[in-house]
Amino acid sequence: MYLHVGNNYVVRSDEIIGIFDIRNKRTNIYRFFLRPKLEQGNVIDLTENFPPSSCVVTRDKIILSGISSKTLQRR
Repeated sequence: MYLHVGNNYVVRSDEIIGIFDIRNKRTNIYRFFLRPKLEQGNVIDLTENFPPSSCVVTRDKIILSGISSKTLQRR
């Protein structure tokens, strides 16, 4: 199966490692995990003019999505 993560981008469900809410300040995902990956350049940003709300981690890339993590998990 495939998961639509926003902006006409789909990911195979078996490649997904995790879906995280990056708006949650208590988890520190952005500071400890995502910020170093942004500097390396293997992050796909699907948000256009608004801040991302979720982070989808796959085997080979990280995808920033404007769709909430709870909505992505229900799909």
